[in-house]
Amino acid sequence: MAEKQQLKQNLQDTNQWMRILYMVLFWIVLYFVLMVTGLIIFIQVLFALITGSDNENLRKFAADLTKYINQIILFLTYNDDRKPFPFAAWGKVDKVKPVVKSTPSNEVDEHEAVIEIEPESKSKSDDPEK
Repeated sequence: MAEKQQLKQNLQDTNQWMRILYMVLFWIVLYFVLMVTGLIIFIQVLFALITGSDNENLRKFAADLTKYINQIILFLTYNDDRKPFPFAAWGKVDKVKPVVKSTPSNEVDEHEAVIEIEPESKSKSDDPEK
């Protein structure tokens, strides 16, 4: 009987339904972002074939785009509760705050993984002295 009551509470939890709505929206955004990524790959290949090197601006944009894809996937897989851009800053990846779920025995599952992402250090190309 307690399981039915818990299920009823879970189904009536508006926070869960809002998260599910955001998850559907970010899943759609991810689909389009992956198409843009494919287009960037194609353009970079053309640049490499024509000029002999990649396009630096596209490379930097693609680096930010991969961070954004990572943020979306972390949110979709419940590894991070923070919503990605436009609800967070573009291109900024902080250390992921692990989502902690309480267990009755307070034991950590041996298969549970904690994902940590360190902030990107300043690259040499961003150095004004260069």
